[in-house]
Amino acid sequence: MFHRLSPWILGAALLGMAGCSDEGETVDACVDNKVQKVSEKELSKRLKDGAYRGTCDLMENRVSFGDGYVQSIIHKNADGSVKAIGVTVDQAAMDTLPMLPHLPTNDGQTCWDMNNDGVTDPEKECNGGHERVLWFPKMKDVPFQWIMFNWQGRGHGPIGAFDKGHFDLHFFMQDFVTRNFIRTGPCGVYTDCNDYAKAIKDPPAPFYPTGFENQKGVSARMGNHLADIAESPFNGEPFTQAFVYGAYDGHITYFETVVEGGFAKSKPADDCRPIKAPPAMEASGLYPTRYCFRYREDKKDYLMTLEDFEYRNAPN
Repeated sequence: MFHRLSPWILGAALLGMAGCSDEGETVDACVDNKVQKVSEKELSKRLKDGAYRGTCDLMENRVSFGDGYVQSIIHKNADGSVKAIGVTVDQAAMDTLPMLPHLPTNDGQTCWDMNNDGVTDPEKECNGGHERVLWFPKMKDVPFQWIMFNWQGRGHGPIGAFDKGHFDLHFFMQDFVTRNFIRTGPCGVYTDCNDYAKAIKDPPAPFYPTGFENQKGVSARMGNHLADIAESPFNGEPFTQAFVYGAYDGHITYFETVVEGGFAKSKPADDCRPIKAPPAMEASGLYPTRYCFRYREDKKDYLMTLEDFEYRNAPN
């Protein structure tokens, strides 16, 4: 559809050049589960012992995916506050993603017999892709409790936007049990019609994000989607990464990052983008200001995160 040289190729090349730095220069690296400043030469020696460039991953739960795994992680600042939350996908999982023409393209968890023939067609009457749920520990002032991680091998609507294979990461503020009560049914994307009506309610000002459009794309066991139509892929630019707000019953319930599969496999070294925040948040706390995707050569994994949290006070 679109063919454009990725600007992150240049970024990867520049990062590679950084590896030729003088031995006296240092980089932050995770060595023996502690962030240390080491030379590139020292880091290269320690790679075999599990060292890697950047902040140490605080591992949470790991679940199988394909022939590998997906795992939730936390990065912390020097003062112990949260710097980033997200997931890593290892190379074995990335190499064995369920892809068309291989079927099924979903786990069969979100389905509805739309034509009432008594049989649920796994390809025409199911949604959700291949899903994993991962958890975070309780974090001071951070509202996100868990992630619903999806691989959508054949993509989904809107056509021309998210219809390529991609990852969906739903960082939920809504609790897990309440999410599960968004029932399946014949409305929206296999959603109970009463729940659909709740889901499409706009969050009131000042909690509605400026420039985001209510897509009324409600999925059972998930909620509605609010999309920034001025940004890729809704503005016609190539689909690489995107950010979407989730909503239900007039509340923002999750932050969602979307990563196109081909872009992920191109192994961008460092691709971060700003999050356009609503004028106000309903609850005081720490909220991310950007979302990122990185291929980490040292660990041979793919890191997808929300980062750089800032405290926001809710209106009185």
